[in-house]
Formats: sequence, C-alpha cells, structure tokens
Amino acid sequence: MLKLVDPTLNLFSYTLKQGLGVGEPETRKVYVKFLDALAEQLHQKLNVSFTPEQKQKFLALQEKTVADLPFTGNLNNQQVKGRYRRWNVSDNYQLFFDGYVDGEYQADQVIKLIESLQYLIPEPPKLENIGKTWMLSGWLESGTNLEATEFAKLVYKCLFKKDGVSQGSGEFLGGKVVEFWGDKIEDNCQLLVILYPDEAACQECNDFYIDWLDLLCYRHKIIWAYEKSLLLKDRLVSNYNQIVEMRNTSRLNLQKLMDAMGKLSQFAIDLNYLELQYSTIKVNLEKYENKLAEIQAKAKPTDDLQFLQDFCDRAKQHYPKQIQKDIDNFRPCLEILQSLTDTIRGTVEIRKAESDRNFQAVVGIVGVGLSTGGTVASAAAGFKTEIQANHTINSAINTL
Repeated sequence: MLKLVDPTLNLFSYTLKQGLGVGEPETRKVYVKFLDALAEQLHQKLNVSFTPEQKQKFLALQEKTVADLPFTGNLNNQQVKGRYRRWNVSDNYQLFFDGYVDGEYQADQVIKLIESLQYLIPEPPKLENIGKTWMLSGWLESGTNLEATEFAKLVYKCLFKKDGVSQGSGEFLGGKVVEFWGDKIEDNCQLLVILYPDEAACQECNDFYIDWLDLLCYRHKIIWAYEKSLLLKDRLVSNYNQIVEMRNTSRLNLQKLMDAMGKLSQFAIDLNYLELQYSTIKVNLEKYENKLAEIQAKAKPTDDLQFLQDFCDRAKQHYPKQIQKDIDNFRPCLEILQSLTDTIRGTVEIRKAESDRNFQAVVGIVGVGLSTGGTVASAAAGFKTEIQANHTINSAINTL
C-alpha cells in the first residue's frame, strides 16, 4: 500500500509585466492588489496575521526583487505550513506557493490534503498569465511503481477535475517522476508528481526550487508564444481576406476606405508581432536547454530527465518551423497589401479633396448670402422705421 510522508503541494505561476496595450505601471498596480489579497486570504482562512513590515516587503515589487509571506495554521483540522514567495524579474512576476503537512498518509488521505491546500490557492490576477505548473511531492514510506503511477493519476484528477494520461515519466534524485500536460501540448498547464525514495532526497530537492522556477518559466514562455502565434495567424488571414474584398475602391465610400486603411495597418502590426513570437520561442528554447543541462549536472548521475528534454525536442522541431513558414507565407501578402494601400490612400485623398471642394462651394454660397444680407441691411439703415413696420421685408432680412 502506498504511503507518502510529508506531502507537499507547490504551484509555480507566471504573469507578464506588460501586455498588449497594458503598460508595466498599470500591471504593477493590479499585481500589488493581487498580492495584498493573498495576505488577507491567509488572515481569513488560517487566522494568520502579518506585521506592517512583512506586508510592506511583500508588496514592494520595485524595491524588493524577492519576498516571502510565510504561514502556519489549521485547515480542516489539519495543521498546514508553507509560504508564498514572489519574484520581480526582467519581464514577468513569478509566484511560488509552497504548502505542506507533516506526517505519513495513505493515497486517499493525500488527495484530501490536496483539496485542503487548494483552498489556499488564489485566483490568478486578471492580467496576461504565461502559465502555471503544479508539483506534488513527498517521500515514499511504501508503495510499488504501479501504485505510484495510479496515485499520480488521482492527483491529476483532484487538481484538474478530469481524468488524465501521463505524457512522460522519469527519475529525479532517485525518486519517480510522472508528468502531465493538458489535453494537448498547447494547454499551458502542467503537473509534476515527484515521489522521493527517502527523507534525505526529499530535503535535497529544496536546492532545486530556483532551477525549477527558471526551467518552467522558459517552458511556459515557449508554449505561450506559440499560442499567441496561432491567434495572430488567424487574425492575419481574416484581415487579409477582408482587405482583398475591398480591392475595388471605386465602390467604397470614404468610411469604408478608412476602415480598409485601418485593417492594412493592423495586418502589418500583427505580422511584426508574429516575428516577435518566433524570436521569443528561439531565445527561450536555448535558455531551457541550458537550464536543463544545469539541473542534470546537479542531479544524481543515475537520474533520468529525458522527459524534460523530450518537450524541448518536440517544441524545437515544430514551433519555430511552423511560425517561420507562416511568416514566409504572409510576407508576399504584405507586399500586395502595401500596393493596395497606396491605391486606397490615393482614393481617400481624392475623396477628401472632392469633399473639401463641395464644402468650399457651400461656404461660398453662404458667403454670398451673408454679403447680400449685409448690403441690404446697410441700405436699409436709413429706413429702419419703415422696414420694421413692413412685416414681410423685416422677416426676409432676419431669415437671411
């Protein structure tokens, strides 16, 4: 029978500092409110209080690169311990949740503990979230490989509320690792279940948390950038088709021509963003490989982390090539659309010139009317009494 000692639930979560149309100052305000809510959540759920200095350090994103918010309390008649640790790095905010309980538990008991610890997981901030990875770990007092595999499936079902199939497995610090993704690789969510062979290995894993934090960040950036490339591709195709339908500019009114100009501009911007996603993937693939090499060098020689390399190999084989192919396909379209842009711009200028001439003609007519009115008024100045007495003439002058 599987028995797990000191089960620990971790969450690695990543949020971009800047999104499209959202600057860093605005994002920082939202994220600070999110962090402040964590302290309030711990106070309400675990009756944990923090000093003003503790809260100030935790919320001071610009002044403190890293800060902790530790907690100890009773949850569902079970003492839980842990911390939130947040980082402010170059282009994203990182949050690490670390919750654990002491003691020895059977598989079904661990699942109930996970449900309790999940109660402390906050809703992600309403910002551009890159992705997240759950990690469930502890050391095995007893249990077979088959029991460990089935236990990992229970953990996945508990966290994601559905059945899952492992996409990879290996060995880390002598313990069994089982990895789950979402229904498909594009789902930017991951679960790692790590069952260490003894307490010493479980303690040694603390030296790897920063390595995991970096490695998983690169992984999520790769998938996030690829997801963005798919959205950009769909929008590029849609805009191109709509613009081509407007190629007969003689049939379009001025507003339709202006709309076409806007879509042409958006097409060029989106193509630049697509190239940016390509660069993001290439850079983070290199960082991922370098960090994985560091982890392998620190781990035991007998450890098997090929499942982590498999992700990199698949991503390297598919993602950059697909995006580069899309870029190559859209580049000629941009040249065609740039030619169409010149045509539309010329048509817009002609239409505006015609509109301006019509306006000038109207102004001229009004000017003549005003001039005539002025002459009449001047000529009639000596006959003010007579004019005022004549209702018909007086009404005509007032109207003019």
